[in-house]
Amino acid sequence: MGEEILPEPGQLPLTPEELKRHHQEYAAPFYKAPTADAYADPLDTRTFEPKVPSLKPPSPFLTPTGPTGPHGEPAGQRLNIEPAILNKAAERADDIHTAFAKPAAALKEPANAAGNAMAGWECAYAIGAAHKQWEVQAGVVAGWLAHIAESLRAGARDHTKTDTAIEEAFRGVKRPRSLLEGL
Repeated sequence: MGEEILPEPGQLPLTPEELKRHHQEYAAPFYKAPTADAYADPLDTRTFEPKVPSLKPPSPFLTPTGPTGPHGEPAGQRLNIEPAILNKAAERADDIHTAFAKPAAALKEPANAAGNAMAGWECAYAIGAAHKQWEVQAGVVAGWLAHIAESLRAGARDHTKTDTAIEEAFRGVKRPRSLLEGL
């Protein structure tokens, strides 16, 4: 087999779904995906209008009603993020990357052999062009898989850092065990 490395792009393009969600399909060449450790949406517009605080208390009729979890908690409270789960998902994304990239890159020799066998025919050029396009597209897929794995690892690191920082911030705060403590 030849070299089993796909040419991954330096900066990944945004997905068609992301461009469609923002109605920016025409601007695909101008927008690139953010880095793996970024949290900002590259297509979100930010308005810098100050919000006026409300003088009236919120209406009790505006409280969210809807599905609750199995223990009666609101629907948004069911998400439980654990660094171990994020790291395991990152490992799985790496496994998928490896399982995809090696066979995808191994097509170079068969494509060259087919092109050489058809030398002088128009289909020889078509096979070469198709393989080149395949390498580009497969490289983008491999790049996205690597990007997803790194994003999951960054999320796990940030979650751990946030938990540690919160724990450290509250380390100095002591809760009295009884009302008589300290007298």
